[in-house]
Amino acid sequence: MINPGTEPVDGREDLATANLATFLDAVRGRAAEMDQVPIRYRVAALTGDPRRDPAADRDGRFGWDLPFDDGRVVRLLMPGVELPRLRDDLTARAPCLYVNGSASWWNGAVDLVAGEGLTLTPPT
Repeated sequence: MINPGTEPVDGREDLATANLATFLDAVRGRAAEMDQVPIRYRVAALTGDPRRDPAADRDGRFGWDLPFDDGRVVRLLMPGVELPRLRDDLTARAPCLYVNGSASWWNGAVDLVAGEGLTLTPPT
């Protein structure tokens, strides 16, 4: 049995690229919200431009590496489908994104990337 949302899609790189820009805007907004929680400390943040990695492409999803200012990199596979199908479809038919190899629907993927670089202990 295939997990919902993980099936191959008929993806296009131009749609994935456009989706990535919208996704990163959502990540930055969510990260700003997360940074307001007093018990969380940001030790790393997204920095620079995403780096396209065609070797990571699979199943209609297109690979990017998202660099953080402490040197870590988050691997993102973005489906090359229309944004409403990816972001606004609340059914199990919506294609998943992959964040560091884990399948997540749009909002979960936003949370995963936005939460990268957070800790519960103050930086030393």
